[in-house]
Amino acid sequence: MKSHDAFLLKTAAEQRQWPQTNLPELVFCGRSNAGKSSLINALTNRKNLAYSGKTPGKTRLLNFFLVDKRVIFADAPGYGYAQGIKNAAEKFRMLMDPYMGRRQQLKGMVIVLDCRRVPNADDQTMVEYAKARHLPIIGVCTKVDKLSRSQLLNQMKVIAQTLDLPRESLLPCNNLKKIGVDEIWQAIDEIIQEEA
Repeated sequence: MKSHDAFLLKTAAEQRQWPQTNLPELVFCGRSNAGKSSLINALTNRKNLAYSGKTPGKTRLLNFFLVDKRVIFADAPGYGYAQGIKNAAEKFRMLMDPYMGRRQQLKGMVIVLDCRRVPNADDQTMVEYAKARHLPIIGVCTKVDKLSRSQLLNQMKVIAQTLDLPRESLLPCNNLKKIGVDEIWQAIDEIIQEEA
């Protein structure tokens, strides 16, 4: 497994706090329990780069990670777990609308999906955000070890249809065993190279 030079570059609650770089960015989004932080850690081969806690919904800001001095991973707050957070959906929208609408460095989206779950309205909204910006979308289906091969193939078909995405844009992944990491990096590299 290749090691990567990666660190937290900036944490931002609003536009004026976004890092000023010309590097391509990919935003990572998904439900709070889909394995988003674990995926970033697996991709960078770092155990605790992105916070991955036992309580879903801990990330409430945009966290920007500089990876190999050539790409930035923007870790968006997870959605779907709003316990104890007043107006959580509105706060999420106020954070993400400007970023998705105005960030020129944003070149693609990685949407993280629990392979056992049918995408919900929040997942569909995030995909529509990306489509409106004409951003390439990489769908990462996590927790593949929880299903048999036939169940996984069927679920990925359902996910692709629900999100109106090409089946080939979905990549299976097991964060703990690093299964699928190379394929995800290949998809990320294709986006970066298109922008170079």
